[in-house]
Amino acid sequence: MSTRIVAERLKTLLPPDGTPVLNRVLRLMLSRDFGQTVSDELYEQARDQLFDAGQIGRLRGQGGQVFLAKSENGRTSEAGPSDALSEIKLMPHLERFLTGSFRKELDIPPHGECLVKDTSRLGPPLGRWARPDFILITAMRFRVMPGAQLDVYSFELKAEFGATDLAVYEALAQTRFTHFGYLVWNLPKASSALARLPEITAQCGQHGIGLIRIHKPGNDDGFETILDPVRKTTPPAAVDGFLEQRLEEEELNRLRKALEATQP
Repeated sequence: MSTRIVAERLKTLLPPDGTPVLNRVLRLMLSRDFGQTVSDELYEQARDQLFDAGQIGRLRGQGGQVFLAKSENGRTSEAGPSDALSEIKLMPHLERFLTGSFRKELDIPPHGECLVKDTSRLGPPLGRWARPDFILITAMRFRVMPGAQLDVYSFELKAEFGATDLAVYEALAQTRFTHFGYLVWNLPKASSALARLPEITAQCGQHGIGLIRIHKPGNDDGFETILDPVRKTTPPAAVDGFLEQRLEEEELNRLRKALEATQP
């Protein structure tokens, strides 16, 4: 493999919205695509070639990350039309869906607790893949059986042209701290990105990630659950630390009350 070929493929793997990606993740993705190991040396040569040409940017620390330069965003084939809704504009619609229809489907008992929180800006400053756009937490104590249960759901939101292979890995990485991971994709029926749906669906299924497709963000009927996630056996200590860093004390107390209270 030549440096040029690796560099061209590397650029196509980067999210068009400028989201940074860890170097080690990109190297693994390249190795999978080419069907052979891409060495550190070859990867670094390809990365540096793109950086010197001004096609990508770099972030240092924790293994390093790279992102598609703004000048490239408008030229990449993944870039969407100017009227495509951004993730920021989609956030209020997803929050409404999670606090409404999604919560109702969970059938939380009256003595249980359910919290929905925007965590897109919470967490370690360099922990991009540790920042789900939203989390939903349910807590309840059983009425007959001894014990209680806490479930944490993470939701990674992508705009129309933002759902790539890496988006699935991002949703999967977030289950290091949660029990259920979802990729939420705004994909209108007439979108040119529709051809990617089978591939993204297959990858989500392979990794046990749920997939919610948004047809019309302004209406809860426009949200379609294509895949349900598989519950991960995430260590309790990881979940505990994740919630402690992202929830207010009042929110933590509400969860504790639901888990500890003796139910009639």
